[in-house]
Amino acid sequence: MKKYLLIGDGKSPHMVKWAKELSKYFELYLVSSRNIAPELAAVILEENCHEFNLSPEEKGGNLGYIRLIRPLRKIISKIGPDYVNAHYITSHGVLAALAERPSKRKYKLILTAWGTDILVTPFKNPFYRILTRFAMNRADLVTTDSKVVAEIVRKLSSTQTTTFPFGLDKIPDLKPGDKDPNLFFSNRTLNTNANIDKVLTFFATVYRENKDAKLIIANDGPEKAFLIDWRNDLGLSEAVEFIGFVSGQEQEEIYKKALFYFSVLTSDALSVSLLEAMAHGCIPIVSDLPDNRDWVQDKKNGIILNADTVYETLSALTEDHTSIFEHNRKLIAEKAHFPSAIAAYCASLNELQ
Repeated sequence: MKKYLLIGDGKSPHMVKWAKELSKYFELYLVSSRNIAPELAAVILEENCHEFNLSPEEKGGNLGYIRLIRPLRKIISKIGPDYVNAHYITSHGVLAALAERPSKRKYKLILTAWGTDILVTPFKNPFYRILTRFAMNRADLVTTDSKVVAEIVRKLSSTQTTTFPFGLDKIPDLKPGDKDPNLFFSNRTLNTNANIDKVLTFFATVYRENKDAKLIIANDGPEKAFLIDWRNDLGLSEAVEFIGFVSGQEQEEIYKKALFYFSVLTSDALSVSLLEAMAHGCIPIVSDLPDNRDWVQDKKNGIILNADTVYETLSALTEDHTSIFEHNRKLIAEKAHFPSAIAAYCASLNELQ
């Protein structure tokens, strides 16, 4: 069995999902910039896991990753992988690209884009663009889950690309009656790109009409203190709860109960979280992005949020939530089955030059 090394954030539910599927086809190893989610223990042998335990401050900057180049080289040398797959190109991808010169590599380097690493970071300044292009040019393959991201990758690099949805391993067993019509959920990173301030502002209009409405905000990020103050300024301290990072299982429990799900990023690829929410029958409230419009039709199975969005739109969808529940789950089952996509991806690696 060939050896496959994942490099990324071992706390991420998305990394857990990738590991679960890849373990069916490879002897799997993991290098995590943080510590590792408990769910990975059932998928990857303990001796095959390596944790760097970067602090949030280090994880947010390039310097923390540069210090990991030498130890990563040693890990790769010890494992002798056939494939090294780094997730999130502008951090782990750059680290993996620096770990070994292509002329000395005996493995195939695969970089996986998650969205903002291609849509946002390369355009912050010329240095980031050079860094992103460098990493992708060192790779043998770049994977994306978005047509928009794939187009940018091809503009920045001639490296071979493949695109498939990072979807769901299964459709959860749920009923429309499991939903709480008053519960809203957001799990995007608390940064400026995620526009959680706009989420709070829109939710304030909902709360004025419905005092039973509740919003749960998971995840963390640099904007957290500002957003908590903004929540309080809007008079939402009793209606909005910030719960920080959650496990995959905890997140799934919230998906099951929440009727509405927010994802209003300024820039994003196809959001795995959006697919997960829709598979749980949530009604998505999203920003007007091309990949969102592939899945959400405004005022039909969700809301494209803009300045003109009113409470009445949300109220109408609430009344029709049973049919939307069924429609969204069927859509994900037909177009975003992750095991099928990974099976095809793994088979294609045999042809990777």
